[in-house]
Amino acid sequence: MKRRYKLLIGFVVTGIILITIFLLTRDRSIYYLSLGDSLAAGQTPNNTIEESYGDYVSEYLKDKEVLEFYTKKFAKSGYRSIDLLNDLESNKKIKVDGKEITIKHALIKADLVTVSIGSNDLFYKLNIRTEFDLSEFDDIYTYVDESISDVDKLLYELRKSCKEQIMVFGFYNPFTNFSSTLADVVEPVIVYANDKMRSLTKKYDMTYVDIHDTFLANNEYLPSKLEIHPTKDGYKAMGRAVIDLIDEKMLAK
Repeated sequence: MKRRYKLLIGFVVTGIILITIFLLTRDRSIYYLSLGDSLAAGQTPNNTIEESYGDYVSEYLKDKEVLEFYTKKFAKSGYRSIDLLNDLESNKKIKVDGKEITIKHALIKADLVTVSIGSNDLFYKLNIRTEFDLSEFDDIYTYVDESISDVDKLLYELRKSCKEQIMVFGFYNPFTNFSSTLADVVEPVIVYANDKMRSLTKKYDMTYVDIHDTFLANNEYLPSKLEIHPTKDGYKAMGRAVIDLIDEKMLAK
């Protein structure tokens, strides 16, 4: 009788341990969605698509054994806020491992969403050339406001579908390793746009990913030519910025 009782207790304790492990593992698993423009896609200064910041983040989560799912297939080079908004309205579909996924379904399931968007809006208007004069654009700050207004609409829609952690990148100055003169001219616009983006993330209870100062301090993150896309080291730095926030806001819990 005592032996049976001990066996029963052993089974119960083992069951509790297994259930606890399962729940802890399930709660820590992260469904990760990377959205946005060429930075989310991983476009290099040589116009190829390679590893993006999201790929480095997903590798980190995989090493931590907490990655449930990851895709950057909704991201596309050249995307502006309105393009991603259109994807949400049409509920864009992609295929991952032969299975069809809609963007809204992915957002509902997501534990983590990273977003890089708005750079194409800004630099399309600026039309950067080797010689550039900001005084040519009397309405540039009004244009930034209009661009950020589109981002506002996008973040509102993203928050409607995803109630979990959404991290939104700010902007870096892409010309610091090409021309200090050009970088200095553009810098006030970048700072202004970042202030607006930071306010939007607070508005929607999202996390702002600040990469501005990191890129200013490290020339190796940018190419030495007139090109807005970062080097491999630059993408790794963007990934590390997200990883630090994941450690602080998600894995530390």
